[in-house]
Amino acid sequence: MNEEVTMDTVQEHVNKAAHNRDFLATIPVGSFADWAIVVLFYRALHVTSAVIHERGDDHGKTHPFRQRAVEKHFSSSNADAYAQLYSRSRLVRYDQLSATQAEYNRLLTDSFVPLLQEARAVVPELQ
Repeated sequence: MNEEVTMDTVQEHVNKAAHNRDFLATIPVGSFADWAIVVLFYRALHVTSAVIHERGDDHGKTHPFRQRAVEKHFSSSNADAYAQLYSRSRLVRYDQLSATQAEYNRLLTDSFVPLLQEARAVVPELQ
């Protein structure tokens, strides 16, 4: 029997976001900016999921459902930032041959950090 394991608590998402943060710190971004962007997106996914769970809502199991939940629970600018992280992570995984450290730094500063700041107002233990 194939049982799907899901994360159903705020703390599980906080832990996974921290796990992704710790892994991201091991990636030499200058050489592997594409993978750093992918991990940054998954960190954002768990940051937003923690907030959605904290507010008693469901983030669903698909990216479109999750995007709608993010739009419901975050400011429009941070919902757009989440969408940008998602689209860039898909692009560097599937279509773009390379990514740069400058692109990663821009996504970190302009998209992820503001999203994290808003999330920490709801779930302070997020890092």
